[in-house]
Amino acid sequence: MSKNLQEIDSVIYDPPLVSTKTVQSIENERANPEYLSIGIKPFGTDFVMARKSKVIGLLGDTSQGKTSLMTHMAREMAGQLDTKNNEIGLFVTWEDNIEDFGMVDIANVSKIPVKSLYNGQVKDGEFSRMLNAAGKRAQTPLWLAGHSELSETRPMLTMSDIFMVCANLIHKQGKTIKFIMLDYLQRINREDTKERDTRMQFVKIMDMVKNLALSYRTCVFIGSQVRRDMVEKMGKDRQPQTHWAMETSNFEHSCDGMISVWMPYMSKDIYKLGDSLEAKTGIDAKPITVTKELMSIQILKQKKGETGTRAFVDFIPEYGMFVDYGTAAQVREQIRQTYLDYEAMK
Repeated sequence: MSKNLQEIDSVIYDPPLVSTKTVQSIENERANPEYLSIGIKPFGTDFVMARKSKVIGLLGDTSQGKTSLMTHMAREMAGQLDTKNNEIGLFVTWEDNIEDFGMVDIANVSKIPVKSLYNGQVKDGEFSRMLNAAGKRAQTPLWLAGHSELSETRPMLTMSDIFMVCANLIHKQGKTIKFIMLDYLQRINREDTKERDTRMQFVKIMDMVKNLALSYRTCVFIGSQVRRDMVEKMGKDRQPQTHWAMETSNFEHSCDGMISVWMPYMSKDIYKLGDSLEAKTGIDAKPITVTKELMSIQILKQKKGETGTRAFVDFIPEYGMFVDYGTAAQVREQIRQTYLDYEAMK
């Protein structure tokens, strides 16, 4: 529907107003930097797009750690929020139930493996650690929207539902939403798009995602699967790129920033354990070899910063941890020894 003459005034900015608003933005950023750190240590301050009104896309193939990375980033960003001013993060999950999500958080704090929590194999000496971690999770300002394992059905939320969730948190709960994680694009119920064509449904979804960021002045992260045909025709470097997003080119255009994730070990048709992924590039640099824990994360797009930066880290799934490349075995041993010593002291 076309806008009337009065409404069109709101989209026109004369040169002095452009300059004034730009200076105000610079002054606000100088006084109080708005962006959140996403907690990927090798990036440092290179990634600066986790800020209000921005959409960040995260690309990855099936079982390549998209959800785990989004969970890690959400946990890291939640730790930077001002709870006294009711700041929160929101994670919307269409696949995992909230109990499974919570177990990873508890495993991360307690250092009790997720598998043990999931199977109920918590030893007597670990129970107090589990309860202490649960208490810390209860105080973490990271809210969830989705379903419980006790739910009779999954709610299959639409983007219209997500707008209602945000309205509830703001107007009923009195919260300020600093970031939203949507896991993930292909699982979002498209019923409210009112489109028959699948491609147009996803175009509408991404338009609504951008409107969500603008409407609530929050940062929205959205995960997406990649096109399998793109993965299969690539050579040895299968790091997803901007045009690999499944279903829609609008994903690339709607995102202000994009990150991709790849676990080389999962590309078993081309890599085996110990294969060289990247040669040593400097005196202090390490050669990168394929391990079960190796994860490659790359900045594909950001409108106000450098792109192409690639980080190699180790992912320790049993604790939902991301650590320096090549240190997974050392970290596991430190955790084992720490709690052996702890039990011995009791």
